[in-house]
Amino acid sequence: MSEQPSRSDATHGFQVLDFILGKEIASYVRLHKRLVVISMVLSAISAFFAVMPAVLIGPFIDECMKKGTEPASWKIPWLAIDPHSWLSWHRTEWVLVDKISQNELLVILLVVSLVSVFGKSITTYISSYAAAAFSNRATRSLRIDLFRKFVSLSLSYYHKRKSGELVSRAASDVTAMQNNIPNILMGYVENPLAAVVTLGYLLVMNYKLTLIVFISAPVIVGLVRLFGRKVKKNAVRMQDATAKVTSTYHETIQCLKVIQCFVRSDYEEEKFKKHTYEQYKRIMHWRRWDLAVNPVMDLTVFLGAPLVLIAARFYFNHSLGEIMSMFFAFSKLYTPVKKIVKINNELRTLQGITKRVFGILSTSPEIKDSHQARILPRHNKSIEFKNVDFSYSPEEPVLKGVSFVVKAGEMVAFVGSTGAGKSTLLDLIPRFYDVTNGAITIDGTDIRDVTLESLRGQIGIVSQDVVLFHDTIFNNIAYGRSGSTVKEVESAAKAAHAHEFIIAQPKGYESIVGDRGTRLSGGQRQRIAIARAILSSPAILMLDEAASALDAESEEYIKKAIEKLQGTQTILVVAHRLSTIMRADHVYVLEDGKIIESGTLEELIAFGGRFRQLYDMQFKTNSMS
Repeated sequence: MSEQPSRSDATHGFQVLDFILGKEIASYVRLHKRLVVISMVLSAISAFFAVMPAVLIGPFIDECMKKGTEPASWKIPWLAIDPHSWLSWHRTEWVLVDKISQNELLVILLVVSLVSVFGKSITTYISSYAAAAFSNRATRSLRIDLFRKFVSLSLSYYHKRKSGELVSRAASDVTAMQNNIPNILMGYVENPLAAVVTLGYLLVMNYKLTLIVFISAPVIVGLVRLFGRKVKKNAVRMQDATAKVTSTYHETIQCLKVIQCFVRSDYEEEKFKKHTYEQYKRIMHWRRWDLAVNPVMDLTVFLGAPLVLIAARFYFNHSLGEIMSMFFAFSKLYTPVKKIVKINNELRTLQGITKRVFGILSTSPEIKDSHQARILPRHNKSIEFKNVDFSYSPEEPVLKGVSFVVKAGEMVAFVGSTGAGKSTLLDLIPRFYDVTNGAITIDGTDIRDVTLESLRGQIGIVSQDVVLFHDTIFNNIAYGRSGSTVKEVESAAKAAHAHEFIIAQPKGYESIVGDRGTRLSGGQRQRIAIARAILSSPAILMLDEAASALDAESEEYIKKAIEKLQGTQTILVVAHRLSTIMRADHVYVLEDGKIIESGTLEELIAFGGRFRQLYDMQFKTNSMS
């Protein structure tokens, strides 16, 4: 289980995370405060090492490279405060070592240089590792919450969206967030501090020259804002185009048999090329703005570099060592500024991704427990539809005024033309959808007033399109009841007439069924699905066209399995093959979303209506064949 992020625990020290990353992502990062603090503190320490090369290069040139044996000294610029007024200060020099040989000074500078490089390397490594840890932990929690959201959303949510695009949100978008979060947080700590430390050094060296250089600052700020807006806009478009490519991959694999059967590979390839070309264009538009900012800033800043050198040498009379030290410091000052601009672009990209991912997380499921929902006791009386209307959209009603009662332990069948609303009717009982009007009650209790877990936990479902996981036969059967023993699984398989073909598999119950059960035949998949439903001991068993696409032998096995269960569970069957419902206690005939006939099999045949018409068509066809 992931830790649920809570914003109520935000302290003043961590509100900066909300400001930098946004409240949504910050709520996940804040769960790992200790790692965030370690990363930021070490990043800050690392930033102080940035100025060391500039401090060392001056004495190296001016003192260590002097001709002759003249003693050398190491002085660094410093500020002296007037003892009579702390507001008055002037530049001076702090002598660290004095009157030593040039070689001794060289050794000292090398030792200090090695220590600073080692210190920066260690602090950078640990800081980066801590940042990777909190970023991965935060996005792990986010992935879990996103997965939890996916399985909690109503089926109607997925009818309106492509599953491949949702997969892209969960995969590529969250991975991009995982990469960007540590870069942004560390970058916004280390680079500004490095810039401030270096700027302080430059101001002490020559504040007038430093202020002159900063004339270009408004230009840089303007570039940052312009490029940031462009990057964010194009990042959203790029991620949308990537989601379409992912969706096409997903859809192609799912529909591969149809594509190959109808020889549409070339058509699908052309369609995919269009999506990849659109993705290419969006990526290039994003990269155009993302990459252009640095060269433009380089050109803006370094056009003034010759002027800085001339002013330092001829106007301020700095030595060569001081000039090189300042020039190096200016370059080190410019580097974090460039990185901040780059991080700003990453932040804009992150903001676009955040909007997409948290758009899913903020979606409220249409089907959920009410505040007063109570646990539904095990069904033992009746299931009743009371004048039920249902529609997927207001313009297209699917069920109209449907009413009936099913007593506990009965087997009831629903027949009718394709599109009459039979499968939809069954989907309403476990609340995959909610009724538009009317009510459905189980043992007199409206199903909207009970918890989804207690409702769905009593229902077993076997549909025409059986869904099996890429796992063993044993685990697929035991899926609905964790902790099942081998004996219990085998007993359910025998009841579903599946045991014989299972033990004939190379590894028996430990055989892998393949993706969606592709290594098994349709009849074998159906019997495993029935065994899975039997093992879960449902009070209500719903069979939706469970035998419609099976051969005669498989159909016979399914019939026998259903007959064994009759009387022990309430069974609701949707069937086109009327041979599978010959022992039904009651049959309802649906047409155009309405129940037009109901009764026992014998009564409906004698009535001579729509059911008799379906019966004659099917059994006369069978007798002729």
